[in-house]
Amino acid sequence: MNRPARRALALAVLAGALALLCVAFAAASTAQRTYVTSNCSGAAFKPRSIVLTCGDAGLIVTKVQWPQWGKRKAHGAGLGVQKVCKPNCAAGKVAKAAMKVILSRPRLCPQDNKRHFTKIHYKWIPSAPAEGPDQGNVPLACSLIPR
Repeated sequence: MNRPARRALALAVLAGALALLCVAFAAASTAQRTYVTSNCSGAAFKPRSIVLTCGDAGLIVTKVQWPQWGKRKAHGAGLGVQKVCKPNCAAGKVAKAAMKVILSRPRLCPQDNKRHFTKIHYKWIPSAPAEGPDQGNVPLACSLIPR
């Protein structure tokens, strides 16, 4: 084999090895992600909204921005939306205010074999816009509806 052919073969082998490394790195980074059940089912990565109360969707955080999202914890801020059940939940309105959230307690979920955050701590900024606590913790199920 002449010199130019050897050089071309070496470059082709190097390019193939580099491509394999890129694929392996992409697969490893996806496997390390931690997800959250954002709409009472499924797995979401950095979702724009999370339903905190799946029974009636009475507490939601929307328009979430995630300045920090790690394997063990995620910090976000968005707009909290809370049902106000006066005179009753059907006739009541909603109250909105800024809300900070922290996701934690990652666990491997059996329905999709992905790691999910299973706890959300929320805090209204500066305080709750309606009746209720200014902050609280809500457990997050892996998923209420298996996919």
